[in-house]
Amino acid sequence: MKRFALPAILLVGVTVTNAQEKKEQPKAPVAEIRQAAVGFLEGLSPELRKQASFTLDDQERRAWSNLPATSFKREGVSFKEMSPEQRSLAHRLLQSTLSSQGYLKTTGIMHLDEILKSLAEKRRPTNTPMFGHDLYWIGIFGDPAKDSSWGWQLDGHHLALNITVIGDEVSVRPTFMGSDPARLPEGTYSGWKVQSAEDEKGKQLFASLNEKQRAKAIIGNVAPRDVITGPTRGDQLKTPTGLPASDLNAAQRRLLMSLINEYVHNFEHNIAHIQMDRILAAGLEKIHFAWAGTEEGKPYYYRIHGPTVIIEFDNHFPPGRNSGAVNHIHTVFREPGNDYGEDLLRKHLLESPHHQVEK
Repeated sequence: MKRFALPAILLVGVTVTNAQEKKEQPKAPVAEIRQAAVGFLEGLSPELRKQASFTLDDQERRAWSNLPATSFKREGVSFKEMSPEQRSLAHRLLQSTLSSQGYLKTTGIMHLDEILKSLAEKRRPTNTPMFGHDLYWIGIFGDPAKDSSWGWQLDGHHLALNITVIGDEVSVRPTFMGSDPARLPEGTYSGWKVQSAEDEKGKQLFASLNEKQRAKAIIGNVAPRDVITGPTRGDQLKTPTGLPASDLNAAQRRLLMSLINEYVHNFEHNIAHIQMDRILAAGLEKIHFAWAGTEEGKPYYYRIHGPTVIIEFDNHFPPGRNSGAVNHIHTVFREPGNDYGEDLLRKHLLESPHHQVEK
């Protein structure tokens, strides 16, 4: 059989291109996010635009919760107040920053709340609903059309996205995602699990540990009632505990990386890779995996904690119960020292000429 050789010039071209690709660093889609935020604000009425707008340092930026609307008052513009066209612009804002995976989880949590609303209304009809797709609020912090530093937030039951744009960088933490029920037990959507991967990958990693590794990883036989670094509690964990990644074998490190990626890749492709670069730059060996809850059929919890990452997962009994099915998930994804882009903002203020004060 006659063989054909590629021209040398093409081979050289491929080599150069690959070298260039290796050197090229991912860039966050700042322009796209900015355009989506500006479009959302411009699509609102003057009254709603004022309602949706806050300064970057407004206390509302850190005032988010996983509680239902009847237990925690939100500010901004709710989906209930938006027209269909305005809701489309809101979804465009979500899509500008989230990956397809993250967008489906986000909207899945919102849809799950609609199912909770239907179940609650069957049990006890009320004029003040606790749940529902309408009860999620969007706020814009700063002016995306003019400011180099600004942000946006989506806040509602079991869902809080906190996005900060600083120059050409994007901070996406803290993020809270939860689901109740974690697995729908009946009805049209029976078997549906919005956060199945976070659950199953965590259990898979724990199951892979040998007896010696488990002795280090287990921090309690009983799981905590909730994630520790939830709303207003971002600084509760100082020192990583549990099993260091340096004690994992190659296959277990792959499981750990897959679990971390499940949270990181809820965001747009380049944002996700930048996030993972920040996590790995601090040293994979410095990341610890911890587990609590060792009794079969009882609540369980895991934590991933390193210099630039805190991930918590908790699967517990339904609210207000101490028995029954373990079917209520809370997760949080944080960055110590850089939640809300704090570290990036400090660097930006020091390095940007227009922020410098003449002496």
